[in-house]
Amino acid sequence: MSRKEVLVMLLYLSSNENINMIDFLHDEHGMIIKKLSGTFSLKQFVLSDMRSLEHFNYVLIDLKALKDTEDEMMEAVIGFRKMFSSRMIVYIEAIKEQEKLILQLIEAGIYNIVSSADVASLKEEVLKAISDLGISKREIQSKLIQEDVTANSTFTSYSFLKKNIKIAVTGVQHRVGTTTMAINLANYLSNIGAKVCYVEANEHNHLSKLPEFYQGMTTKEDIILYNGVKYLSLHSECHDEFDFIIYDMGVVNNRIIGVIRKNCDAAILCATGKPYEINDIANIDNLIDEKLIGKVFSFAAESDKRKIEKQYGSISFSNYTPDYFDGDTNEEVWEDVITRFIK
Repeated sequence: MSRKEVLVMLLYLSSNENINMIDFLHDEHGMIIKKLSGTFSLKQFVLSDMRSLEHFNYVLIDLKALKDTEDEMMEAVIGFRKMFSSRMIVYIEAIKEQEKLILQLIEAGIYNIVSSADVASLKEEVLKAISDLGISKREIQSKLIQEDVTANSTFTSYSFLKKNIKIAVTGVQHRVGTTTMAINLANYLSNIGAKVCYVEANEHNHLSKLPEFYQGMTTKEDIILYNGVKYLSLHSECHDEFDFIIYDMGVVNNRIIGVIRKNCDAAILCATGKPYEINDIANIDNLIDEKLIGKVFSFAAESDKRKIEKQYGSISFSNYTPDYFDGDTNEEVWEDVITRFIK
């Protein structure tokens, strides 16, 4: 099937000095660019003008063009993220002078921050920011540390044993947090710099409903892109190479166990520790055997945890996270899971 021609458009809010900074996107890549130059209130722009311009795929903001206070800008950024699906890119020249703002942008989920003074490097950063997955959280954090912007931060650069590490996430029963854990894991991996995709390897068809609900998701053919992760169904065509492929298998059964043993590098079993799960967990543990690298228990009461640990041995308790795309809350669980795949 031939790929449809997609019209890609970028809105550029620019200072007068930097008006020609991204002309190469039009000259070399054919991107349609609309430039607005001068001085702007981003807060006012988001509230009043952006509604007529929300068809743009990307909005690039030159910090030098803004007259907002830091608080006003962040209020505008958060509002933009809630209301519009366009990807926000921020150009910040004086990166060392804007440490507080940059950290606030990252906290708000804005990772596509470009800053290089060198023309060639800036072109690379801009092209990365408009690529399918954009700049990851880990990449922008790494850049800040290299620039001595966040001197007190710690950053670990990971390399992995191989490409396309396949991890199955499956649940002992329905409604034990399987999909949330699978998507959380994918987002954690993206945050640490891995190239990752999530595959809905079950019949629930939840994936098709997400773009209707979550602003900022983009869909190319039958692949969803969001915050550095690609989301695929079993029928999606994607020939990319990934570091990790996370399969959301739904409720475990004999067929899924066979698939895990034959095709996956590892499996994570999701449960809650309720008494009626005991027999199923024991049977699954034996059948998946060495492929089972983690048992993650969600919704367990504090008063039950010691009893559950005694019953099941080596397990992890997930912290409550209603946010599908939260890669941070259960960071310790995922660090333990992926240790075996790090060089």
